[in-house]
Amino acid sequence: MAADLTARFLSDRTSVSAPAAYVLNRIDHGGPERLTTLATLEGVSQPSMTQLIQRMERHGLVSRRADADDGRVVLVGLTDEGRALLDQRRDARRRRLGDLLPELSDEDRATLLLSLKVAAPILAKLTGAAETRRRTDDPPGGPATGGPETKKRGD
Repeated sequence: MAADLTARFLSDRTSVSAPAAYVLNRIDHGGPERLTTLATLEGVSQPSMTQLIQRMERHGLVSRRADADDGRVVLVGLTDEGRALLDQRRDARRRRLGDLLPELSDEDRATLLLSLKVAAPILAKLTGAAETRRRTDDPPGGPATGGPETKKRGD
């Protein structure tokens, strides 16, 4: 339900696609990444990620640069414009949520705050564990290679 509220009512779906927003957010939180790593983490094929990165690059949201440790490796990072877009989207989400909160009773708002304080650290642990698994357990022929095990988000 929380994901539905966020995706359908709180997020700005006009400025950038959901997959692009996920990738921008991932880079913002984790720093520059290899394109192949982004594909693996997002569960898409490398060609799909390449197309998405190219579109975002044309819009000035990301840039590619050589890895300082290995010049053969290209990293995808956020541009100032990409970071500004994420900030605008977050501010808009907060405003929309703020507009909805008065619909709740004081007791419901207090319960929501308490549940957030309890659930947020647990969800962060689960997210970290899932990301670690995705980084280390990508099946052969899976998303990173565009093989037969590639699945779309939500499958």
